[in-house]
Amino acid sequence: MSPTIAAPRPSTAPDTARDRARLDIPRKAAFWLVALVLGATMLGTTLPTPLYDIYQARWHFSAAVVTATFAVYAASVLVTLLLAGHSSDQARKPVLAAALGASALSTVVFILAPDVGALIAARIVSGVSAGLMTGTATATLTELVPASDGRRASLVATVANMGGLGLGPLIAGLFAQYAPHPTVLVFEVYLGVLTAAGLCLLLVPETVTVHSRPTLRFTGLGIPERGRDEFIAASVAAFAAFALLGLFSSLVPGFIGGVLHQTSHAVQGGVVFLLMAVGTVTQILLSRFNGRRVVLSGLGLFLAALALILAALAQAEMVLFLAGTVVGGVAVGAIFLGGLATANRLAPPGRRGHVISAFFVACYAGLIIPVVGVGVLTEFTSVFAAVLAISILLAALCLFSLARITTALEPGKATRR
Repeated sequence: MSPTIAAPRPSTAPDTARDRARLDIPRKAAFWLVALVLGATMLGTTLPTPLYDIYQARWHFSAAVVTATFAVYAASVLVTLLLAGHSSDQARKPVLAAALGASALSTVVFILAPDVGALIAARIVSGVSAGLMTGTATATLTELVPASDGRRASLVATVANMGGLGLGPLIAGLFAQYAPHPTVLVFEVYLGVLTAAGLCLLLVPETVTVHSRPTLRFTGLGIPERGRDEFIAASVAAFAAFALLGLFSSLVPGFIGGVLHQTSHAVQGGVVFLLMAVGTVTQILLSRFNGRRVVLSGLGLFLAALALILAALAQAEMVLFLAGTVVGGVAVGAIFLGGLATANRLAPPGRRGHVISAFFVACYAGLIIPVVGVGVLTEFTSVFAAVLAISILLAALCLFSLARITTALEPGKATRR
């Protein structure tokens, strides 16, 4: 692997007297505040993961409804990214504020939820929050650092994203296992976290110089013309990585609870956290290497993770499942880091938010496929057969991305980052 060189970023820093007057803190401090806002928002999107068993026992709904709650969240993120992908290029802070507002509304609905219908509604609103936050926060982070430090923005964005996603199940699992009123107290505490995130956002400057009122409308996918093939290959890799996340998250409760007879919510949340934590550490360790080679390494490990998870299901073996968790975490972390760095590097000035949102469209489309696919297939066959079918599809996508990115590295075709 060779060291990367940061991509140039557009000149979107505030340069008017009014904007300078509003810049109450250094840009370096604003950078870390945006990272905290991103991490806090993503944390909230995974808080319900270890609580579904409690909801299911309370309201007596089927496993198909659990599948639906996963699917509607991912679909909501997807629709929001498609409709609002360009809006953050018009103004960043209003979109970030709307994302925090949607997260707060979703949290209140979870606290007051009287039935499974409210649970699904809360997940839809949570998806809106994630869809508004991911691309916008990533673009803002990139524009708050000097051009020579652009690589750090991609690293911090992926770490905040995956770190938040991993902390959600861990925290909720601990609350569910050891605290009273587990489906209420954890969300009440999270409202305090969102309040702190909102205060942080007040101190962050707007990074779009010429901005207008953000609008919601579909303007097409923001696939860049320069490096189009490489962007598509990185997006397909990210699709597969997030599909593995969705596949893993949907398997954890059934495998640990049903196969291993381990009903501890803390354990279930901890296993999901392990995957995300390994991915986060992987991103930190690999952040100084060439993005394409990082993705290629992740894709190779991705195939190994699929094999380990399949073996664990076939043999009902926890050690294999944990091995698949660790290898899968490394694979997802590497693919996500390298893929987002590629999207950031290829995004043209003035369209960064749109391009990054297109990348996240691929990510969250990947979350829908395994959840819905396994849920539907298990109505007709065994869980192992369903996971095997989805794994074959993901392996094929993995090989496609491997081939395309390897081609981009050939002499005469590769450009150094």
